[in-house]
Amino acid sequence: MRFHLATLDNFATWHHFREELYDDLDPAYSEAEIHRIANDPNMATYLVFEEVGNAPVGMLELSLRNIVDGCASSPVAYIDGLYVVENWQGRGIGPQLVAFARQWALGQGCTELAVDTELDNKRAQLFYRKNGFEETFRIVQFRMGL
Repeated sequence: MRFHLATLDNFATWHHFREELYDDLDPAYSEAEIHRIANDPNMATYLVFEEVGNAPVGMLELSLRNIVDGCASSPVAYIDGLYVVENWQGRGIGPQLVAFARQWALGQGCTELAVDTELDNKRAQLFYRKNGFEETFRIVQFRMGL
């Protein structure tokens, strides 16, 4: 696999992968977020390409966060999104993405790497457990618009 730092030159692939990963994400919001990520030094997205044929097969969105529930250090490297094209799943790409995220985190001077999943996404929870993550706790978050 070949990892490529995503830029706005990769907008179409990046946007498509985000649509696949985030079910109900508004396309206009996703587009604005891509522009924000591309210009934020504390965020990075990597597109993953197969070696033969150069087809895009995955995406990894990363960020540095000052505070992460369950973590004791700061900043904490965070996997904001991990996506593997459906017909490429089960071929070991996911663990390669996690390994890449670990190396990115270490390169940022972090001592912890975190991620979250939806409470009902048992498949993702199992994947992250199998790849070295430990569950910290479960919460239901609320917000209030002001």
